[in-house]
Amino acid sequence: MTKMYNVTIETNGFDQQEAQDWVTELANVYADMEVTNVSISGNKISFSSGFSGMEDTEPDDIKMKVEEYLAMNEPFHANNITVQ
Repeated sequence: MTKMYNVTIETNGFDQQEAQDWVTELANVYADMEVTNVSISGNKISFSSGFSGMEDTEPDDIKMKVEEYLAMNEPFHANNITVQ
């Protein structure tokens, strides 16, 4: 079973469809990353994420991948990223 963490990205705003596409592509770029429960509203993007087959995943592992993908593909500016 994949250990899942809640990810919240706070922004100054974004296009709803671009944000949804970004989250979908995040899961596609990192093949072992699972993304569920996506919620996009206001200035917040949130979802649950984990790595399949990796029971020792820590919040910092998820945050590092989110930050890495934001550096490669930034359709919005992230003010804060929280992984719990």
